[in-house]
Amino acid sequence: MFNTNWKAFLGHNLFGLPQDESGTAFDEAYTPTFRSMFSYFARRRDSGGFIDPERQAEKQHRSDWQVNLSYLLGLDWQIPFEFTKIRHREKTLEELRKAVKVGALGQVVGTVAELRPQVTIADARAEKLRRELANFEVHESYKELSRRAAQAKSEMQGIVRRTVILNESLEHLEAALTSEKAPQRTDIQQLYAAVGIELPGVALRRFEEVSSFYESVVANRRVHLENEIASVKSQMTTEDAAVSRLDRERSTILQNLDGRGALDDFLSLQRELADWDAQAAMLRERFKAAEVLEGESTKLNIDRANLQRRLQEDHHVRSAALDEAILVIADAIASLYDDRTGRFVVEATDNGPEFHISIAGDRGGGISNMEIFCFDLALFEVVTAHRGGPGFLLHDSHLFDGVDERQIAGALLLGLEATQGKGLQYIVTMNSDIFGRLPLSEAIDVSKVVLQTRLSDDGEEGGLFGFRFG
Repeated sequence: MFNTNWKAFLGHNLFGLPQDESGTAFDEAYTPTFRSMFSYFARRRDSGGFIDPERQAEKQHRSDWQVNLSYLLGLDWQIPFEFTKIRHREKTLEELRKAVKVGALGQVVGTVAELRPQVTIADARAEKLRRELANFEVHESYKELSRRAAQAKSEMQGIVRRTVILNESLEHLEAALTSEKAPQRTDIQQLYAAVGIELPGVALRRFEEVSSFYESVVANRRVHLENEIASVKSQMTTEDAAVSRLDRERSTILQNLDGRGALDDFLSLQRELADWDAQAAMLRERFKAAEVLEGESTKLNIDRANLQRRLQEDHHVRSAALDEAILVIADAIASLYDDRTGRFVVEATDNGPEFHISIAGDRGGGISNMEIFCFDLALFEVVTAHRGGPGFLLHDSHLFDGVDERQIAGALLLGLEATQGKGLQYIVTMNSDIFGRLPLSEAIDVSKVVLQTRLSDDGEEGGLFGFRFG
């Protein structure tokens, strides 16, 4: 069993990934990872690893296989990593475009070309109305009446606010007047009796004097509250009269202004100017949004083109690494087929590196599977030579489904030649009945390459890890 830091250990020793103290190779997503690279050397059928050579899983993202294969083949993996960032930016931009098309961000944005004349016309119209208003003259008496009507309204609003405060004060005073009562004589008598008991020999005022004193205080307090209530009610009456007077005055002013054409025209121009100002502001915001969208789209195209040029230059500079993989695959195809040709193409596209391996002829399952075999073999040899590699290549028998027995035997011989004497392993799981029919080369010593362990249900010792089948 591996220790708890097995991933860091394997990643460092098998593929030369840089490690920090925590065992992490790269902090960012979509960078080379041990898990993704290791899966090319032990493909799983259930994960869809036998569908395409460049993908070790059916759901593997383009970003993942482009970055990891570039790293394994000795190319600059940071270029496809930058392509990943561009795709994310494009996805965000496309979502924004969809949002503005359906009006999710308000009105539809439109294009810069469409919006430019609309903004210009709206600004010009608003400026024209602003000049007309600046030169518009309303009769001075109309202006004075309009100002007085506005002032009367403001005064009425102030009186209403003061009336609210007066009402609250009146309620408070009336509640205080209701609760203001002299203490009961019996209460005072009990108090004095208690004092006489607890403090004997202390001179106290006569009960009658004290009682008269309390009644006098309460009477004075009630008179004061009644005077305050009367004052508040008087103020409220005055304020009500003022509101009525101002309301009549304002109504008269509005009746005088009603139907006066000059003022109506002035107010109409003001409303129209406000409408055009609002429309111009909205169009300017849409114009800015359109500029951002189109500017980002243009920048993305430029960045993508620059990345493609960097990718082309990288493939030119690192042509020796590509040639090594190309020759391994070409030799493997030539060894497997006498009547077929094939090739391995690494293309620098505007969407990152593309890895294609093809064997001429029928595109059946057998041919496709042998393309994967040749690709894996090349990857195994290149990584072993330059990064140490895992030291083994593992293939399940499903890889050879539909493959002619001669090609299966040829593949086993190629695996043997790639590992023999080098401390490496090519591991294949295969049913004995299929293996027994293969026309194996004399170079393959079955006694040395076949694992002698047999799985059987015969007897109590049969089974696998304690499990029995049958």
